[in-house]
Amino acid sequence: MPAIPVLHAWLAAAAAVIAAAAALLGALAGLGIARGRGMRLWLDRLVLGVLVVVAVDIALGAVAALLVTSGRVGPADPLHLVYALVALLVLPLVRLEAMRRRAARTGWWVFAGSLVTLGALLRLWATGG
Repeated sequence: MPAIPVLHAWLAAAAAVIAAAAALLGALAGLGIARGRGMRLWLDRLVLGVLVVVAVDIALGAVAALLVTSGRVGPADPLHLVYALVALLVLPLVRLEAMRRRAARTGWWVFAGSLVTLGALLRLWATGG
């Protein structure tokens, strides 16, 4: 079985792939190429996927931080924790705001939230090591 930090990195990569898929589908929906109930369902599934993968990755990161025996506890930069919260919360909150406003172009909201989430994930990779 791979080490916990390796699984932590793989889950972060999976979150980035799902967020990129959400950004792509959000852009297609925003442009009007993808429409209808099925598109909204897939957008919601991708948002939920990012939420679940990032939440599991945060829990795994906490376990890894507790089990580290090299004397160093936690990430190299404390901002890693801030970026983790941004990656966890931005996309679901943006989707909820679009739903609250009954936005006609929900896809653009998801696209923007996905880009912020991807940016946070990139910063996580830069601050974790």
